[in-house]
Amino acid sequence: MKSQVSIQTTKQQSWVDATGITVPLKFVPAMDKKKEILAGNIYKKALAVEKILQELYELMNEATTEIRMMIKAEHDLKGKSVKDKKRESSITWFSFNKSLKIEADMHDIVKWNPTLMAEAHELLKDFLGKSLNADKEFIGELVMEAFSNSKGVIDSKMIFKLLKYENKLKNAKYSKACQLMREAQDIDKTKMYQRVWEKMEDGSYRNINLNFSSL
Repeated sequence: MKSQVSIQTTKQQSWVDATGITVPLKFVPAMDKKKEILAGNIYKKALAVEKILQELYELMNEATTEIRMMIKAEHDLKGKSVKDKKRESSITWFSFNKSLKIEADMHDIVKWNPTLMAEAHELLKDFLGKSLNADKEFIGELVMEAFSNSKGVIDSKMIFKLLKYENKLKNAKYSKACQLMREAQDIDKTKMYQRVWEKMEDGSYRNINLNFSSL
């Protein structure tokens, strides 16, 4: 999709506002002129940084793929095999003196069937309404966080916590809700999260702040 950004300058005789109306430059407030300059500078810098991040992300992907192939070749040579798919796709490796640590973790992005999740939510509320006691108050908090978070979407992390308590609670309604939640789960896509760490004087590692989440 083509960007619609247009940075206007004081060299122009007139500017166009958000509604498409042409305004003579002399009638454009000084503050708006300043904001246009600052916004334009930020936008250009942001695009440049985005390009560098994209290049770095691709470089890390290539490097991780190469390291993974080398590890697999070494395992094959020793007659070993990687049993778990996640272990094969997620990898941590170091520079020779371990002053640099590179991580690449594969995470599944879960999509939830809204109809099944709504049915499970009703069962959970029914369970809490009839069976709630001091020992189970935390379940109510988990349900609230799982189905009513600030973004208005299902919180996968909280759902998985709820599923862990099925065997401990041993309740028919709760178990049915868990069954529905498992059926509602579907892998929408898989996302690779990559991080670079530098070793500090105290031996700890500091994560270099790189936001790859939207790439």
